[in-house]
Amino acid sequence: MANNGKVDILIDKDIVEKFRNGEIKAFEKIFNKLYPVLCAFSNKYLRDSLESEDVTQELFVLAWNQREKFESIEQIKAFLYISAKNMCLNLIKHNNIKEKYKQTKFTEIELEDSFEKKLIRTEVIAHIKSSIDKLPGQRKKVILLGMNGLTNNEIAEELNISINTVKLHKKIAYESLKEELKDMFFLFL
Repeated sequence: MANNGKVDILIDKDIVEKFRNGEIKAFEKIFNKLYPVLCAFSNKYLRDSLESEDVTQELFVLAWNQREKFESIEQIKAFLYISAKNMCLNLIKHNNIKEKYKQTKFTEIELEDSFEKKLIRTEVIAHIKSSIDKLPGQRKKVILLGMNGLTNNEIAEELNISINTVKLHKKIAYESLKEELKDMFFLFL
């Protein structure tokens, strides 16, 4: 490095001319001098050394493919630095778009999952209600009052029956509901 922070490249016009003409040795000399500083430059934008190396390698491929345009090392350096900045900014934009897409997809999956859970819950509740509706009158009343939070004593008092009758109705109703809902067991999970 030179004192002013610029890359000290002692490349004469002859090397640039050889590079323009496609000589690999000239390319290697330019590459070896500029590669490390371009990686560091790219890394300031990307904060990822592997991505920075990938970008820098792509830059040299671009420079090689456009080598006939360059008349001086300054033109080569200007091309590489400007291209590095543009590639890094494009890559950052692209990565931001990918991240937004991932977030959108994740949100969609969450919404689908939530919708599916609500749908399953609705189906299960409807099936339970349907099964309860199939119970004979007194058993149905006992179960519904129990589901509303009433104790066995309160149900007995409400229906004017004995507590033992409430317990018997519950036992028979639960057995009936268990049989009726056995195919729905996997949805309860």
